[in-house]
Amino acid sequence: MKRYQSTLAALLIFVILLAWVLTQERGRVPEKGEIFRLPPEQICKLEISHGDEQIVLQREGKKWYLTKPVRGLADNEKVDSMLQSLVQSKPGKREGIDLTSPDYGLDKPILTVTFHTKTGQTTTIKLGSKAPTGGEYFATISGRPELYLFNSSFNTAMEKSANDLRDRKLVHLKKDDIRKLKIERPEVTIVAERISKGDKDHWQLRQPIKTEADRFAIEDVVDGIIRAKAADFADRPEDLSTVGLDKPQAVVSLTTKDGQEQTFRIGKQIKKEVPKEYGEGTEQKRVVYVDMQQRPQLLLVEEDLLNQVSKSLFELRDKTILDFAKEKVAQIEIQSKEKVNFTVNKNEDGEWILETPAGLKADSSKIDDILWDLDGLLATAFEKEHPTQKDLMEYGLAVPHTVITLKMAGRSKPIKIRLGKEAQPSARYCQTSESEQVYQINATVLLDDLPAKIDDLTTSKETKSER
Repeated sequence: MKRYQSTLAALLIFVILLAWVLTQERGRVPEKGEIFRLPPEQICKLEISHGDEQIVLQREGKKWYLTKPVRGLADNEKVDSMLQSLVQSKPGKREGIDLTSPDYGLDKPILTVTFHTKTGQTTTIKLGSKAPTGGEYFATISGRPELYLFNSSFNTAMEKSANDLRDRKLVHLKKDDIRKLKIERPEVTIVAERISKGDKDHWQLRQPIKTEADRFAIEDVVDGIIRAKAADFADRPEDLSTVGLDKPQAVVSLTTKDGQEQTFRIGKQIKKEVPKEYGEGTEQKRVVYVDMQQRPQLLLVEEDLLNQVSKSLFELRDKTILDFAKEKVAQIEIQSKEKVNFTVNKNEDGEWILETPAGLKADSSKIDDILWDLDGLLATAFEKEHPTQKDLMEYGLAVPHTVITLKMAGRSKPIKIRLGKEAQPSARYCQTSESEQVYQINATVLLDDLPAKIDDLTTSKETKSER
């Protein structure tokens, strides 16, 4: 009995696997009642006539193109939806009907759909009048003598305008697949790459300098590109200077992890009446001409796209001054021209004890405030990347105004933060031991939190983290 059950189970698994293999090789299996019984992948051309509009769609590789009334890339998802409605049609039929009777309206069809298959088969469907039930249309299918009744949803699915079927997306990429962003502008070329570290990714700038990038700023640009859609389209002129593409404002490339690249150029900005995204009519918008690879026409995209790819190098750089874990700080030493100099150590109980000038217990809230200030320091400007000694003297960093030293648990080399002269009101020059780079920072809050006298370290108060 057990052997019989094992054989039966093995046979069932075999049947399931065979069905899966056949499905993968041949596409979807037609359901009962489907009249055409063919996979949508077999259709290579679609012609649709309704009202005064005639539309022709042609498959080229994996993409669909409009070839009439305009030449342009079609929205694959919308065309695929139409094909699904076509191949899944399950019309009723009546035999022995006089198809020339005016009762069926087939002499003046409201919709004509002709599809061509890769095997050379051509089939035409004509929809005439609505049936008395109201939910179906009388129809004929070429080569068949019967009268058919197509559900009204078929008419809804196929009665699309050329404008509805145009592909308006700028790029067809997934954000998580993008590994490189390149922006070429007349004044600068910026290149950023996504780098994997363990199970985390981060962005690095490669041009015009090699440094960490602001992940949120880079991903905001990438998001803006992926979301961008054409508000309208324009014919490509012979003279590209008329649309500003002889000297583009930006050339942008996105490269995926598998090496796929999509590139576009941004030309002139104009104000133009474009079709409303929802509803009928037009509205005036500020748009830019965009030339996209493999697109026969120019796209008119809202100017926010240009704003995204026009971000400055400063905006795209990581402005973090320090990268450290506050809980790992074991000692803090402050040397300042205006504030009290002191050193505090963290004991085994996590308490801060003054080493100099006295062996007193420090108020942890005051120390926590200093650490929060240091952790939140951001560059407000980047000065010299490789300063000379003369530069350091000019910035007041050769003999600093304030030096803060952090000793970290498990790390032999301490972190030093040097504050120099005032660069402008509320801003000071700054340099850390982690880099030669000289920054400008807003040091007001940090300096205000440094104690002016030892007694200031022993008064309890609410911490910034608690606030």
